[in-house]
Amino acid sequence: MSLFKRLFKTRTKITDAFKKVFTKDSLSEEDYCLIEESLISSDISCELTDRIIEEIKVNYKTGSDFNDILLSSFKNIIGIPKAICLNRNILMVGINGAGKTTSCAKLAYHFKHNNKSCSLVAADTYRAAAVEQLRLWSEKINVNFISNLNTSDPASIAFDGVKSGKSKNIDYTIIDTAGRLHTSVNLMNELQKIYKVISKVSDEITIIISIDANIGQNGLNQIEEFNKFLPLDGIFINKMDGTAKGGVGMTIIDKYKLPILFLGVGEKINDFIEFDLDSYISSLVSFEKEGSK
Repeated sequence: MSLFKRLFKTRTKITDAFKKVFTKDSLSEEDYCLIEESLISSDISCELTDRIIEEIKVNYKTGSDFNDILLSSFKNIIGIPKAICLNRNILMVGINGAGKTTSCAKLAYHFKHNNKSCSLVAADTYRAAAVEQLRLWSEKINVNFISNLNTSDPASIAFDGVKSGKSKNIDYTIIDTAGRLHTSVNLMNELQKIYKVISKVSDEITIIISIDANIGQNGLNQIEEFNKFLPLDGIFINKMDGTAKGGVGMTIIDKYKLPILFLGVGEKINDFIEFDLDSYISSLVSFEKEGSK
């Protein structure tokens, strides 16, 4: 299924509004208000929405291709986010319920599918179900699994996982961590400790924050606060299939200049998409008919 289809809720909300106004010879203030409302309701920030509106006002001409206007407006404003290569050690962080464990499994599946060796490390010592969940995923994908039920120290488990991956020349070691609120300083300090400990074994570390698309603008606060404790490298946005707020991705790129790496679009192991800016923007604003592929 295409990204266009997976973002159907968000796409419909924006596109329906645009269809009402983009058949006119000129746009009124009421029309611009309708565009503004649709963008903001899809969780594109007010500041970014204002700049998009200004771009449309400058570029709007009778008979224009409005897809092109909107695509160019988005890209002119947010620019092209930096591309990154995933390092051999990946630390997955985020709050409770953000889909970290499943995201780790999806990444492992992605690497395995591309003929790369992989280890999953269960460093969530607060939720026993997370360890078992990750173990089951590792068996299903047939990748290496590391855990230690004899310790409650996640840094120790992460250290062992990275050390093992290095000694066995594993291509990617993915570390699942416990969900924690960014407002809990003690837990955030613990996360810092995990990062410092694995940094003693390797400097090849990518830190990915997993966020839930349904929480919209609250995801921005999570990124900002986690980034105070850890040098975030990229973002995995989950639950994009069930939200009408998929526009938050545009706001993230615009505000933080952090790359979105993957979009989770379901609970199955292959229900995720590598992020592509052009495809993502097109999925939000395309006037493609619902029956199109």
